[in-house]
Amino acid sequence: MRAVALALAFVVVASAAAARSPIAGRDVTTGARVALADYRDKPVLVNLWGSWCLPCNREAPTLVAFAREHAKRISVLGIDVTDSRAGVRAWYKRYGRAYPSIWDPRALLAGQWSRGTPTTLVFDRAHRLVKTIEGAVTAKQLAAALALATRR
Repeated sequence: MRAVALALAFVVVASAAAARSPIAGRDVTTGARVALADYRDKPVLVNLWGSWCLPCNREAPTLVAFAREHAKRISVLGIDVTDSRAGVRAWYKRYGRAYPSIWDPRALLAGQWSRGTPTTLVFDRAHRLVKTIEGAVTAKQLAAALALATRR
């Protein structure tokens, strides 16, 4: 009986971990609704970041350049985690705005999809998660992610 109870507990915990909220919310600067589902039939990189995060600041120029260079092949969407409005304004002044970001001031969405920032989630055309990159992303990792996400 104890083994059955433990097996059931495992299934409940595993199911809860698999049940994530859709990636959607309000844009950090415009307030417009933004969602992964908006990018129908297109691969998407979702980057979780914060202006306060040093590795996020390290990867930002690479990610912005990648988003601009590959906009026709893959979309980029950010999730701004536990940030301040002043931090966001300073971030965009420094790096520019190459893609929209969802405002997640209490990390409620980010906490379901990552263990921390920065994290880059790679979704294919059907929006299946095909790779998770934890830590500051490099140009080489982004190139590999593009190849993986656009593979037929």
